[in-house]
Amino acid sequence: MADEYKVDLDRLDEVVRKLNGITNDMQCTKGKATSNTYLPRGALGEKFDEEDELRQKHEALKDYIENQILKKLESFIKDLTKKTAATHGRYQDKEQETANAMKQGRRHDAPLNMS
Repeated sequence: MADEYKVDLDRLDEVVRKLNGITNDMQCTKGKATSNTYLPRGALGEKFDEEDELRQKHEALKDYIENQILKKLESFIKDLTKKTAATHGRYQDKEQETANAMKQGRRHDAPLNMS
C-alpha cells in the first residue's frame, strides 16, 4: 500500500479555477495601471525645474509596472494554468484507461501476466 499514490483531480480543478480568478483580477489591475495613472501636464504644478523630471520618472515607473511586472506575472500565471490543466487531463485520461483495462480484465476473466 505504501507504493500507491492518488491524485486529487478536484484539487487540480480548484487550482485552475483560482488561477483563472487571479488572471481576471489582474486584468482590472492592468487596466488601472494603464489608464488610471495618466499624469497630465500641470497636474503637479507648473514652471518649476523638476516638473519634467517628475513626469519622466512617472512614465518610466508606469512602463515598468506594465511591462516588467504585470506582463511577466500574467504570462507566468497563464503558463501555470495551462500546465496544471494539462496535468489534470493526463491524470484523468490515465485513470480512465486503468478503469477500462480493469473492466476488460474482469469481463474476460483473463489470467494476469505477472512477468
